[in-house]
Amino acid sequence: MEIYIVRPGDSLPSLARSFGLEAENIRRLNQLSDPRRLSPGLSLVLDTGQENAPKSMELCAALSPRAEAALLRELLPGLSWLCIRSCAITSQAQLGLPEAGALLRLAAENSVLPLLSLGNLAQGGFSALLAHQLLGDPRCVQELTARLPEQLKAGGYGGVELNFQYLFAFDRDNYSSFALSLSQALHAAGLYLFVSLAPKTEATAESPLCAGQDYRALGSCADRVILLCQDWGGRFTAPQAISPADRTAAVISYAASLIPPGKTLLSLSSCGCSWDLPWRQGDEGRPLPCRLAADMAVSTGAELKYDRCAQAPFFTCGLEGRRRIVWYEDSRSIASRISLAGEAGLAGLSLRSMDRLYRPGLSLLLSRCAGEKLI
Repeated sequence: MEIYIVRPGDSLPSLARSFGLEAENIRRLNQLSDPRRLSPGLSLVLDTGQENAPKSMELCAALSPRAEAALLRELLPGLSWLCIRSCAITSQAQLGLPEAGALLRLAAENSVLPLLSLGNLAQGGFSALLAHQLLGDPRCVQELTARLPEQLKAGGYGGVELNFQYLFAFDRDNYSSFALSLSQALHAAGLYLFVSLAPKTEATAESPLCAGQDYRALGSCADRVILLCQDWGGRFTAPQAISPADRTAAVISYAASLIPPGKTLLSLSSCGCSWDLPWRQGDEGRPLPCRLAADMAVSTGAELKYDRCAQAPFFTCGLEGRRRIVWYEDSRSIASRISLAGEAGLAGLSLRSMDRLYRPGLSLLLSRCAGEKLI
């Protein structure tokens, strides 16, 4: 796959002629909703057939049973691992497993090892209080770790992705102890433990997102860790890049000082976010899939710009009577994160996709990376 940046005067027919491609194939590959319009600065992927053999690495994705059928069809054949989301847990360690039978069957058909994503999710998002109540009760922790392996095997899962975020700082040791106990129970049953880590660049970081996570302790008991280097720009932040390359590189460097790169996966975002302008402290952004962000730029005639430091596109536009700024990830962003993972010697990548197919990014990923099959 080749990345091409649209220039003034470009059209789909002219690009098709220049590269010897079918215009319809370019439109489909890039999910262009209106093939008559292209905005300068828009990133396109072109299947020119001039690609080196993809590099073998582990590829993971986090999806819910509601994921788009097209995404599953195009993504699953290339995956190594699949973290299945939407499992509910109570402070008393009661689990509400997702209805994921169809997704588990697809995983098996494509030789993908499924993991149950387990987090401190409550109505509205991650709950520090829920985690505190669970982690602070040794009886609940013991019961959960004792019965979970049997539940996983009965459900067809190969392990757990532990995704506890926004923990209280004083729950750090309890969380590490829980992860260690869970690791021992899972490993005794021949199952895997993944731990997803919030971005962090120093041990003393005390932000609400990562204060409760001890990289060294969690990394030592997990089979794989996933560095969640996305959502710097999101619903509750000021306008900024979703997954800035410079900050991602700093997280990778810090993690490598404590966790072997060979057991680390880097998250790969295909999301965007829109904020009203002027932005004021407390204003909420609106998350949106990358393909809708690109459509918004084209439909409003916005000037697309690219931040070289963050390796991410952004634009401002007028919509519904309001000025907005939109940051999102495109094929260039994804290419830069693939390079970061390769240069750091990481085990692979983990796609975070909002359950929506972003075909340009996925096609680029699968043309450069071949997911290792573990079963």
